[in-house]
Amino acid sequence: MKRLQNAEDISRLKDAFHKVFINSDPFGNPFQETLSKKVLIFPTDGYYLAKNQFAALMKTIEHFEQGTFFGSESEGDRFDLSQDFNSELAPQHWVIESHIDYEDYQSIPFVVENSLYSIHGEWGLQVSHEDHAILAGNSEFIARFKEAYSEWEEDKEKFFQHWAEVNKNGCADMKWIDDFKKQF
Repeated sequence: MKRLQNAEDISRLKDAFHKVFINSDPFGNPFQETLSKKVLIFPTDGYYLAKNQFAALMKTIEHFEQGTFFGSESEGDRFDLSQDFNSELAPQHWVIESHIDYEDYQSIPFVVENSLYSIHGEWGLQVSHEDHAILAGNSEFIARFKEAYSEWEEDKEKFFQHWAEVNKNGCADMKWIDDFKKQF
């Protein structure tokens, strides 16, 4: 894996990001219409997928021979080319190989919501600060992921149960949840 820190590379990542995502809101429907199939993953391990979730994604990526992909902190305007990407406080953008092991993945210093995504715009994943992720791709990609990650249905149920409990306790604004559900 390699951190990208120059404006030319970040510009290339920005183009790839926008092939996959229309925005960086993991509480909405952040994906381009071409990525119509989605899976809800819950709970994640903070800003990272859990080990079994990550293994299923890597197995899926390798099946489709997409060995290299991007990882970016995606919360806020993370592609502003006027910033100093060499700064320790700069957004993190990475080129990652699908043969990366889980410990190396967790060593990527993501400290905000982040995205993993195809260089060619064929799949994408956003991880939220509320311990969930959304994976989108074409029907073949998502079917292969579901084969590799059998917990996907249980994850969806747990996620909506969690937010029903949060709503019952009146702890959060729940206006987003009805529209969010429609994509699954």
